[in-house]
Amino acid sequence: MPRGAAIHWVISTGVAIAVPAVAFMVNGEINMEFIVLGALIGFAYWYWGPAWPPL
Repeated sequence: MPRGAAIHWVISTGVAIAVPAVAFMVNGEINMEFIVLGALIGFAYWYWGPAWPPL
């Protein structure tokens, strides 16, 4: 896996995990809609995001 693709994968996975984590910290409970929202945003970034992250 090229370095740019690995960084892109890490960012999209981090976004998918961060959305439900922040929702849990704010609300004190985990709801299925936040898990789905995080997965959708992470997948959308992975699919339509930049070809390589400008780091």
